[in-house]
Amino acid sequence: YLFENAGIPDGIWMYEDLGYNKGLFCSPKVLEELIFPYFKEVVDFFHSYDLPVILHSCGSTTEAMPLIVQTGFDGLHPMEVAAGNKVFEFAERYGDDLAFIGGFNKRIIESHDRELIRKEVTNFMKGMKDRGARFLFASDHSISTNTDYRDFLSATETYREHMTY
Repeated sequence: YLFENAGIPDGIWMYEDLGYNKGLFCSPKVLEELIFPYFKEVVDFFHSYDLPVILHSCGSTTEAMPLIVQTGFDGLHPMEVAAGNKVFEFAERYGDDLAFIGGFNKRIIESHDRELIRKEVTNFMKGMKDRGARFLFASDHSISTNTDYRDFLSATETYREHMTY
């Protein structure tokens, strides 16, 4: 009804926090049996309209990655570093199946050290390029009030210097 009356969107974001900073909220088996079959129905529905579907999941997603791919999600966001997500490993292992949004450690942007910010954004971009990753540069979680706007701009400017490949 919504699509017929308001139009087809450009894509869909599904929000579900599968984990916290130490791991998943439940076992991969429980996810596979009780949660991901419903995710698959929803993803398949949106794919029937040729829409990309991005999963937003805070916390650790490492153990759920095979399920995320099997379910057909097109992208993953935000890949929190503090929760043990290793974005470069995700890109190597799942880069043919997923686009990645985020994954840059927000604590670096909060450091107030522009030299460090510049170095780490450059290294991050190089790492993603080396892996041929499809990704959008963003932090691995919300930008906090500890972030100075000029530091955020520095990270964004450094990204723009290295964004094309």
